[in-house]
Amino acid sequence: MVGAGNRGHLAYGAFAERNPDKAKFVAVVEPDDARRARFANAHRIPAEQQFRSWEDIAGRPPLAPALINATLERHHRASTLGLLAAGYDMLLEKPIAATAGECLEIATAAESHGRLLQIAHVLRYAPFFVALREIIMSDRLGAIVSVDWRENLIYWHFAHSYVRGNWGTKAEGGPMILTKCCHDLDLLVWIFGRCEQLSSSGSLTHFTRDAVGPEIPDRCTDGCPIAETCPYFAPRVYLDRLRENPASFAVAAVTLDRTPEGVMRALEIGPYGRCVYRSDNDVVDHQVVLMRFARGLSVSLTMQGSSHLEGRTIRIDGTRATLLANEARAEMEIHDHRRGTMERIERPRGVGGHGGGDDGLMRAFVGAIQGDRAGVLTSAREAVASHLMAFAAERARLHDEVVDMDAFRRSL
Repeated sequence: MVGAGNRGHLAYGAFAERNPDKAKFVAVVEPDDARRARFANAHRIPAEQQFRSWEDIAGRPPLAPALINATLERHHRASTLGLLAAGYDMLLEKPIAATAGECLEIATAAESHGRLLQIAHVLRYAPFFVALREIIMSDRLGAIVSVDWRENLIYWHFAHSYVRGNWGTKAEGGPMILTKCCHDLDLLVWIFGRCEQLSSSGSLTHFTRDAVGPEIPDRCTDGCPIAETCPYFAPRVYLDRLRENPASFAVAAVTLDRTPEGVMRALEIGPYGRCVYRSDNDVVDHQVVLMRFARGLSVSLTMQGSSHLEGRTIRIDGTRATLLANEARAEMEIHDHRRGTMERIERPRGVGGHGGGDDGLMRAFVGAIQGDRAGVLTSAREAVASHLMAFAAERARLHDEVVDMDAFRRSL
């Protein structure tokens, strides 16, 4: 495990704990002492197999047939290139990298070394989205005319990850349409094929310094006068998450001390205690991408961070029927035009995160290490297609232009 943060520990590490017959971690690389110790203790990794930096393992013979690279995006290029060259097959956390050039460089390096490089587009393995794709491919809806795809982030999650957290600035993680919506763009490519053209608009409108007056302090713990009415007041947000679920990814990002006292101490000194109107964030808080796919299919993707519930909502109109899908409820409705009927389809959530997608992804990666690569749905080369759409969308947003995807690909 290279990078034992929330994804490394709570998603991939947890799979090995639940399935000791499928996977075993034999070494961990993590610069944070507490997180490295947490992972090592969970997987009984001896001290001599615990490392602070990926460079510590790149210069020696491989410690295992494969590794998981769950470092932050800004470390992906150097660590992935170095560890591919060191002889590892790899599962790489999404997004591949923070720039289009680095994404292409990494995909090419995997091919030149002859290594497996699977990208963690977990939603291709989630039962809900597998069922959605099967319905569309079955021709039950007829010819698809338009798609309205919404990525709805619950308000506190947006503030946690994209204002206070690791993905709040483009310099650290890349544009919002990449860091959050490369999943969505990947699913659109998987289901509908090649994107021909796109445009985009969006901005940062709410989480700005001029949204509140000068009386608001830099930290929520410094006596905020609007604490009772502000939905983003950090002590309430994180203590509520702690009460709901002590294993919450949000609490784990704040501190490993999962007590009210530990959370409050972390909020007093760490980034997650900052006022959302006094942070250094610069990524958008809403964005719309309008796309044209093959055969004239019109697709709109909306990302917004002010939802009351977490989860995608989707409307797909075809010549025979309309499909309404709600990820949060794991539910789909098919409205048949000819019969005037409605059928409700429910798909139970799978085991683990992302509605079972994490579990499916890991099973596919373990199978590929053992020689069966049929289950690998997202090679680096394939994943590059949706990543380039994200970079094109950001260019379209910044320059108010319509981007021809063939010309954009050639320019790279």
